[in-house]
Amino acid sequence: MLGSRELFPALTAEPDLVYLDAASGTPCPEPVIAQLTAELRGPAANPGRGGHPWARDALRRVEDARAAVAAFLGASFPDEVAFTRGATGAMAFLADRWGPAALANGGDILYCSGDHLSTVRPWLRLAKRMRHQGVRAVAYRRDRLGRIDADDFARAASDRTAVVVVTDVHNLHGTRTDLAELAIPPEATVCLDCSQSAGRLPLRLAGSRAELAVVSGHKMFGPPGTGTVYVRRGQHHRIAVDRAAARSGPAHHVSPLTDAAEEGSLDGVGAVALASATAFVDGIGLDRVGGHLAGLAARFADGAARIGGVTLLGPPVEADCAHSGIAAFSLDGQAGADVAFALERGGVYVRAGDHCLEGARDDVVRASFHLYNDENDVDRLLRGLAAAAERT
Repeated sequence: MLGSRELFPALTAEPDLVYLDAASGTPCPEPVIAQLTAELRGPAANPGRGGHPWARDALRRVEDARAAVAAFLGASFPDEVAFTRGATGAMAFLADRWGPAALANGGDILYCSGDHLSTVRPWLRLAKRMRHQGVRAVAYRRDRLGRIDADDFARAASDRTAVVVVTDVHNLHGTRTDLAELAIPPEATVCLDCSQSAGRLPLRLAGSRAELAVVSGHKMFGPPGTGTVYVRRGQHHRIAVDRAAARSGPAHHVSPLTDAAEEGSLDGVGAVALASATAFVDGIGLDRVGGHLAGLAARFADGAARIGGVTLLGPPVEADCAHSGIAAFSLDGQAGADVAFALERGGVYVRAGDHCLEGARDDVVRASFHLYNDENDVDRLLRGLAAAAERT
């Protein structure tokens, strides 16, 4: 299974393609496509919107999917998880519908200015809206290898800190955050962006310091436009529920979280397919996935170190430790877009551009491996990079 493309129709259709952009989006595997197809062929009912058997059955499938996704994320209860339109929508929901009550008496929002814009901007907007209530946004830094600067984090934190926004795995550097290493004030609530860790590394949210979290479905083999938001039960009282907009009827009430996050007609098809994606990953085993990605990342780092002019942006890779599979690099004297284009001509797809970060990163290229990649894919990338380096 690991390193095999056979379950991914998008990859088997182009056997000479090396797809190394999993951090942007993963192709759907056959089991997820089959589940999507089955849902679309089945009764076309709005989950719970009616008492007839089709509607009741659609609602049951959604709640089964909720329980499956909650278990995958390591949540204690299914009602701590709601379905959203991707991680961007989930983070905006937290800032808009949970944040105002949490910051009603003022306080600081700690954030990293070097993190994904979809992670940062909702909280900056909230701080601006609530500045007259004593709310401030306070930034902390990462070091040049993408690790959170623990000393700078300690400087930013104080007894005013109310919310700490943290990225679990950085979308460019691939570094994972250890919350235990940060001086997080005891009374602060931690919001964790798991967009790049879900489906790659184990998540055990119930036992973590994070009481809020977001997940992107299309980065973990789910359909586009799917995602989840996690809010621990002890934080549900802070969620603003629009009773007029919430789905009506006692059969629909699961928790204040779902009342607020799943207003209107729910994408039941997407929810069930996302649960299918979690089952697909569970069937392989996240420990195995993380180990496989570590091996690929280590092979790339070792090979890239032998190519003149290549600079790796992340910390050293330990092949015996689970890894995110994200590897970013630059090539002296060449724009990232030019390097990516040269690789593309050789059938290797990577990511170049601003990487959804503040500030220009025109020199940076990101390769991101996943379970369908193998050592031959890494070697194709290295050969293409070596050829690009010869042109400098």
